[in-house]
Formats: sequence, C-alpha cells, structure tokens
Amino acid sequence: MKVQGLRQLESVENPSIEFDEENLIEELSTAAKILKNKASWTKNVGITNKYEEKQRFLEEWDGKADFQPEFKFKQIEYNKEKVLDALNQCQEAAGKIMAEELEKYGAETLDEKDFQEFFTQIFEQFTLFIELGANIESFEDWHELCGQLWTMPSENEVERSKQEIKSIEKEDLEEKLTADDLKQMFEAEFERLGIEYEVEIRDVGGCFNIPEERKLIVARGDGEERKFSRKEAEMLTVHETFHSVRAYNGYMAGEKSGFPDILGVDTPFYDQTEEGGAIYREHRTDASYPNQRFDYHLKRIVAYEIHNCENYQQDFQEIVETAVEYGASPARAFTLVSRNREVLRHQIYQTGYEEWEDKEEVWPLLIGKINHKWAEKLKDEVEAGGMFQEPSVSEEQLFEFSFKDRS
Repeated sequence: MKVQGLRQLESVENPSIEFDEENLIEELSTAAKILKNKASWTKNVGITNKYEEKQRFLEEWDGKADFQPEFKFKQIEYNKEKVLDALNQCQEAAGKIMAEELEKYGAETLDEKDFQEFFTQIFEQFTLFIELGANIESFEDWHELCGQLWTMPSENEVERSKQEIKSIEKEDLEEKLTADDLKQMFEAEFERLGIEYEVEIRDVGGCFNIPEERKLIVARGDGEERKFSRKEAEMLTVHETFHSVRAYNGYMAGEKSGFPDILGVDTPFYDQTEEGGAIYREHRTDASYPNQRFDYHLKRIVAYEIHNCENYQQDFQEIVETAVEYGASPARAFTLVSRNREVLRHQIYQTGYEEWEDKEEVWPLLIGKINHKWAEKLKDEVEAGGMFQEPSVSEEQLFEFSFKDRS
C-alpha cells in the first residue's frame, strides 16, 4: 500500500502521501497506527531529571525549604514540521471517505460523515500530542494543550474527592510478590478470558499495554526491583487486562466485515473512558482497595491544583504540601506533582470512573477502545446487524469475576 511509505518518514525530505481513495479506511488505519508510534505523548513528553530532582527535594523537605524544581524536558527526536505535514495530509484524506467504501463493509447506521469525523479526530489528537511535546517548556502553551486533550476537573468533582479522601483509611500492606508472580497472574487471566495477548517483563516503573503489538508489559522496576502486595497485584491484573480486553474486542469488532483493527489501537479522545473503565472493573470485581481509592482521589486533587495555579515553579511547594495534608507521603506527593507537569491528565481516572457508574448499559463501551460518544454510535451499528459485532469478551466474562473465586 502506498501509505506504507510513512515508515520511512524520518528519511523523507518532503513527505508526500498518495492514498488509494478506494481503500481509504484501510490506509488511514495503517497511517494512524504508524503515526501513533511517533505522536504518542508517552514517546515525546517527559522530565529527564525527575529522579535527581526528587532526591534533591527529599533532602530539603525536612527543612521546609521553598523548593522550586529545575526540570529538564525531553526533546522530540524528529522533524516536527514533517510529522505535522503528514498528519495534515491524513486529515485531508479523511475528508474524502465516500459512502461507496462503506458498502463493502456492510454499514447499516454509520455513514461516510461518521468515518470522516472518526479519522479526522484521530489525527487532530496526534497533532495536539506533537505540539505538546514541542511546547512543553512553556507552561502557558503546555497548559492550554493539556486542556484540549483532557477534560479538566470541575470544582464540584474535586470537592467530592476532598470529602471522600478524608474517610479512607489506608492499610499497611506487605509487598512480597515479584514481577514474575504478576506475569503469571496476567497470563492466567488472559487464559480465563480466552484471548491471545503476550505478557512481557521489562525494567520499567509501571505496567502498561501496547495495543498495536497486542502486548502487556509488567514492571520489574526502574533502578530497583519493584515488589507488589497481594491486593496491588490483584488490582493491577484487573486494571491492565481491562485495557487489553478493550483492545482485543476492538480487533475483533470488524473481523467478519473486513474492517481494520483500528478500534483496538486508537480512536478519538478515548483516554478518560479507558482509564475510568479500568477502575470501574476494579470495583465490579472486588479488586478495589483503600490505598488505591485514596490515590485516585489524590490524583484528581493534585491535577486540579496544577490546573488552577498561576506559576508552576513558584507554586510547586504549596501544591506538594496540599497533597501531604491530604495524606500523601512527601515522595508520593512529589511524584504526582511532577508527573502532572509532563501531562496534566491524572484527573481522568476518578472522573472517568464516575461516568461509567452513571451508565445504565456498559456493553457498548466494550466494543473497543472508544469513548462514550462513539460507543453509542457503534452500539446502533451492532444492533442493526451491520459492520461491527458484539464484544468478543462480554460484560459477564469481564465483570462477573473475583480473585476470591480462585482461592
């Protein structure tokens, strides 16, 4: 396919993409998967000296110094203008999707305007990610871009978290399990669910999914070996396999019609629904526990404080102290306040969960990695017997489960 030329984007002086207009949906899906690898905020956004600044902060914390971080930020490794040019060409191509192309997939309720919007928004989001990485050193520009990518917390939501967090009593948990133990738990859950998904251990700080590779990464730790309590391991198993299931369902949603697997890889602005659903599964499967519930509320409070601060550098110490007042350790408070200077998105966890709680019907949200708006659109298509099928891993399989059943 012509769009495969995007794989050599780095070496193309003036990238020019020629799309096959009779197969636009397939080619745009391929382009989205390739460009996601370049545009993802996890690839382009980061504080490079976070560990060193954390050590300096902890050394000064006892003296209550007016600490101001001296963060250094990761620089994007490729020509920004070339990638933005490619993304713009993809958006223009998305506007040319025609009704005739949908006929071969057997669409019933979805039309060409739906898919024009679908792909245009994917590439719009990637553009925002690129701009975020390129403008991260400017607090004002970065702040505005984060607001376009992720819904900011409301005052009422934060007040709920401030009240909830006061009533949560954290537990002292013994951390004895290793990454190898956690890997076995993930593999057992995938076997129970009947899906093929690779599990790999890496020397990283946190567990995560790579949906385009159909792979789940288990964290061994970054710098020192990470250990897990039994409750944390169960929560992580439930949480991370939820992401894998939505990916798997997305791959399978259009398998019979021949529609590409993009619903399992990336769709417009699905992040809040994704993380909220993982927490919803924690609650439905009894894997939620006080320490983690505390952390979700704390994340939203910290994100709100950063969203509303005028000068991050000058206000850093005050925001950290606010987190400590609500029960965070100084180390955890530093981690949250610094992470939210990379991407201001921690509010989406608890907010996304509350959105799932309010839904009367959740199975449409399991069709793929989609948000609430697209779940409603795809639900109609499924019920009409069109181009997409019901979730391969059902609501019953996913939520009617508890680790207590295995004991």
